[in-house]
Order: sequence, then C-alpha cells, then structure tokens
Amino acid sequence: MQEYVCFLDESGDHNLANIDNNFPVFCLVGCVFEKEFYNEVARPAIDAFKLRFWGRTDVILHSRDIRKRQKEFSFLADISCRSEFYSALNGLISELEFTIISVTILKEYYRNQYGDEAKHPYHLALSFIMERFQMALRRGDAGKIIAESRGRREDGKLRDEFERLKSEDSRLGGFDNVIGLWMEKKQANVAGLQIADLAAYPIAAKVLRPAQPQKSFNVLNAKLKRSHDKGILGYGLKIFPQPTFEHLELWGK
Repeated sequence: MQEYVCFLDESGDHNLANIDNNFPVFCLVGCVFEKEFYNEVARPAIDAFKLRFWGRTDVILHSRDIRKRQKEFSFLADISCRSEFYSALNGLISELEFTIISVTILKEYYRNQYGDEAKHPYHLALSFIMERFQMALRRGDAGKIIAESRGRREDGKLRDEFERLKSEDSRLGGFDNVIGLWMEKKQANVAGLQIADLAAYPIAAKVLRPAQPQKSFNVLNAKLKRSHDKGILGYGLKIFPQPTFEHLELWGK
C-alpha cells in the first residue's frame, strides 16, 4: 500500500454574483505527491531552493507576490535576478515527481447555465478533484487532501461538503481510499500547498487565454494527469461547463 497527499489551492474567487470580467474563472488545483517522496525528496528540495535565494526556509512561495515582485520577491525587479530565479524555479518544478489534477470553472457560463441551482464553485471543484484523485489511486492505496485554510467558516463548510461527498458515494465505495481532508494556514509554510499555489494561476490563465504563450504553463503541462491517449482535457485539466468546440480545438483534445 502506498500513501498519497493531494495539496489543494485555488486561483480566482468563488463569487458568482459579481464576476470579475478580467478574471471570470475559479481554478482549483490538486498536486498529488507520494507521501514518502514528498517527505524525503520534495520538501528538502524546496527548502534548498529557498536557502539558495534567501538563506532561510521560512519564505512562503506565493504566486501573486512573485508576479507583483513584492515583499520577499522585490529582488525580481532586477532582470538578471529574475532570470536566475525563474530558471531555478522551473527546474525545481520539473524535477519534482507529482501529478496535477485541476478544475477550472467558467463562472459566467456556469451561472447562466445553472442559475439558482449553481453550487458553490469551490465545492463543485472539490467533487471533480476527489473523483480524479480516487481514480488515480490503486486498490489498497490511501490518499488524503490538504487544502489551504480560508477561515473558520469556509473551512467548516468545506469539511461538511467533503463528508457529504463521502457519505453519498459510500454505497458505491467511490471515495473509500480518500481518507480525510485537512486545512492548513498559509503561514504554516507547507511546501505542497506552495507548489499548488504556484500551479493554480498559470493553469487558470491558460484556460482563459489558450492561444497565448504561457511559459509557466509549459512547465506544468508535463505534470497534468493524462488519459491513455495522452489527452489532458477531462483528466488533468477539467473545464466546466464543457468548453465550446472552438476552445477544444486550441487544446488539441
């Protein structure tokens, strides 16, 4: 038996009432690590990366701060430092062994199609993530989910949704291998959550603008869960509602 951990983080907000036209999506990303590899290889590698650039390991790798070149990442304003940093970060992501399961909800289309019956986008995305996580686990394997805390109220609702999904699917044994859901605050400096944070925005941006070159997504692409014929749509890259045919053509499959 092997144990796996799926680290969850999101990009975009879950608000369906007031949708930001500049970023009208909610993207939830799960980065799945084999537990022993995560503890013995991934965490030390991420710590070594931080030691290289800051000389300490308590820095939180945060996608927004990196893009804005603010806080601990203000040194990225220097183009040579930025080039070195991104080259090292891309190398780190490439070398780590993990699988990405992502769900991107097109909020306006979702709201228009489902109206008052539309579920909370995070909860809907969690159900899709759990389905794909369960399918990735072999018989006898066990998997747990660790999500970034979003506050006591939101965390409580997410736990309730997790338990509801487990209970509803128990008669089919669908989520038996997914043994639990935990929340951790960003300040806890959980390496896996930081990897999920780094993955979420590039995936959401690629779904929004699939024809636009996206270097960060190109690095993540190799990590996306694939079908037997190597397709990513519906596997590592779930888009909901179903994209138009024109959108699908941009992805190839």
